[in-house]
Order: sequence, then C-alpha cells, then structure tokens
Amino acid sequence: MKRHATLIELSHDHHHTLAMAARILRDPQADHSIDIRNHSRDLLEHFTREEQQFAPLWQKLPDHNLRLRFERDHTALRELLSQPQYGEPQWQNMLAERLRDHVRFEERELFEALAKYAL
Repeated sequence: MKRHATLIELSHDHHHTLAMAARILRDPQADHSIDIRNHSRDLLEHFTREEQQFAPLWQKLPDHNLRLRFERDHTALRELLSQPQYGEPQWQNMLAERLRDHVRFEERELFEALAKYAL
C-alpha cells in the first residue's frame, strides 16, 4: 500500500509490532517476555511520536471518532505495558491482540484519513 511520506516511518514501526504480535499469537503459552521487553520502549516512543505528529492534524479530520479510538487505544496499551505480566499467557495474548488491532486501525483507517484530509 502506498503511504504518504510523513507516515512511512510509522508504518515501518507497525511492521515490527505486527511481527511481534504474530509471534505471540502463534504460541501464547510460550514466554515472550524478552521480545516484549525489547519492544516496549520502542512502542512507547512510537506512541509519543504519533501523538505529537498528529496533534495539529486532528481538527482537519471529518470523523472525530478516529481521534477518540486512537487515544483510547494508546491509553489501554500504555496501561498494559505499565503493568506487565511477562510470561502470563492471558496477558501476552491480550497485549498482542490489542497491538494487532490498533496497528490495523491506524494503517487501514487513520492513516488513510490523515493522508486524504490532513497531509
């Protein structure tokens, strides 16, 4: 999928996040703590970059629900990452599903709207 130039780096980050989520979902019973620990800092930095980059663009989008979903997802993911339960299959699975769903939302809906209305 062709991506607006200002969103390319974020899409690359998303690829790495989806790869980790897929590894976890393939075997949620395994201990993925090293993978999650190694990726957590990058994820939190990624969230901050997106929030700063998108802040001046929100008013240009016709659908306010995109911003609400974006903010709700980031809050939920930060909460999960702030109280890790490494090696706990249920927590790992929940984290992986939320990450996967959030990335898909951004790539398929939010980035498309930003490119069309705001960039």
